[in-house]
Amino acid sequence: MFKQFISAIPGADVYMVGSFLTFLIFFVLVGLYLLLADKEHLRHISQLPLDDTSV
Repeated sequence: MFKQFISAIPGADVYMVGSFLTFLIFFVLVGLYLLLADKEHLRHISQLPLDDTSV
């Protein structure tokens, strides 16, 4: 059923591939950021909501 709607729209394959690539690139970049980020900074940021002295 979904295939019938997509085949009726001209150029829909370009939009689907473009949105998939945008989704993929975004999450790859976020993953790389998390892998390469300074671990001490991430640990400090994760403790901020629990720390009462940072007011």
